Amino acid sequence: MAIGFVGTGRMGAMLVRALLGAAQPVDEDIWASNRSQEKLEELSILYARLHIGRSLDLARECRTLFLCVRPEDTARALEEIRPALTPNHLLILITNVVELDTLAAAVPCRTAKVIPSYTQFVRGGVSLLIPGPRCRPADVAYLRDLLERVSRTYELTEPQARAATNVVSCGPAFLARFCADWAAAAHEMQPDLPLADCEMLVRETVRATIELPRAGIDAREILDEVSTPGGMTYEGLKAMDEVLPAMWRAVMQRTAERERELRAAISMEPRAQQALGAASPQ
Repeated sequence: MAIGFVGTGRMGAMLVRALLGAAQPVDEDIWASNRSQEKLEELSILYARLHIGRSLDLARECRTLFLCVRPEDTARALEEIRPALTPNHLLILITNVVELDTLAAAVPCRTAKVIPSYTQFVRGGVSLLIPGPRCRPADVAYLRDLLERVSRTYELTEPQARAATNVVSCGPAFLARFCADWAAAAHEMQPDLPLADCEMLVRETVRATIELPRAGIDAREILDEVSTPGGMTYEGLKAMDEVLPAMWRAVMQRTAERERELRAAISMEPRAQQALGAASPQ
């Protein structure tokens, strides 16, 4: 059963690279389509096993399809592949914006969501898995096997996805910003300490700290061991307490608000039903 990726932008291309470069590469043929022929050719040069073609070709050749397009392009992408979709297809979204019930009403196939993370580029992190209407236990098991070649997999419900996505998918950018600002603050405090060296110090400290829980040292123990009341670390943590909880609440609120705005702006109804034709649930 071949696997197709409709769209090879940042996340689509990353998933193709991760799966084809995994320690346990997939046995299935991998297909990809994209409006930019240049992007497709770049990928096909890197991976001899990659087949490229039109989106409709992918729908005809592949029973598993990842829809890796921008939310506002979802209806257009579905219009292209709709003639070849059957109840035997498994169609997977990689965005929270389009709801699974809406997608399932527009196509005859089983559906699911997989929210990837840029960390899968290095075969790590977590992929979020959300089964959709008509999705079978065998589909979930198949997706788990596929995704766990390049990440851990965490299954959840659609209402839970926004909070988890803020950690898993948005998280690499949030952490990168946090660490960049941390290094910049150290450099500002001591300008003769080069910024590149500050970035290295942050990076290596973060890398080692992440390993501590694997050695059985949890976050509370780290705080107890490193922070002494009245000491410098203690005062630094007090400063963080004044801003970080409110900052993270604002992050969660802003991402949720933006998701609602995008969802309202690109609603698949009634456009999808008119363009695609309503499919009877299987």
